Amino acid sequence: MKIYLSFPLAVALMLGLGSCGPAENPTEEARPEAERSAIEARLITELSPSDDRAGRQRNAIINRAIDRNYDVYAAPEGYFYEILEEGSFNPLDSGDIVTVHYTGNFLDGTEFDNSHRRGTPLRFRVGDLIPAWNLALQRVRPGARLRILTPSDLAYGAAGLAAPNGDTLVPAHEPLEFLIEDIQIWEE
Repeated sequence: MKIYLSFPLAVALMLGLGSCGPAENPTEEARPEAERSAIEARLITELSPSDDRAGRQRNAIINRAIDRNYDVYAAPEGYFYEILEEGSFNPLDSGDIVTVHYTGNFLDGTEFDNSHRRGTPLRFRVGDLIPAWNLALQRVRPGARLRILTPSDLAYGAAGLAAPNGDTLVPAHEPLEFLIEDIQIWEE
């Protein structure tokens, strides 16, 4: 059975539904066109002329950032980051014990891990995880929200990541995107 709507009714429904509930990705911000253009122009200068794996991954990360309107910055170590909320108190340091909630995605947007879905934050010592996390977390303070786009050599590299049952969670040489939030520091 097909349902046909008049154009005014269809527009009203789309506008009404569009204003209900959360956005597709609540971490993306609507930016004025001038700001979007400035971010894109800045990121285009970061593109790599190299056609090796590292260059292709860097370019894929930059393209993801441009496509999704992320205002990321290149870290000297090779990952890209965007601090979405500053947090407060002292910056995190290597060795600090923290809990975080996070979502991990492939660059095509497919989610491969989500602590919210498990219902429990991840607890770890800064310095004990993948290099991109260890480095980027030292840029923020407790309470911060942080986006990381990382090449595979600062994530799971050639080994990838396997589940305890042996299933592949992250294939080898896969660049990744993480949204890290609800960062809390713990005293031992």
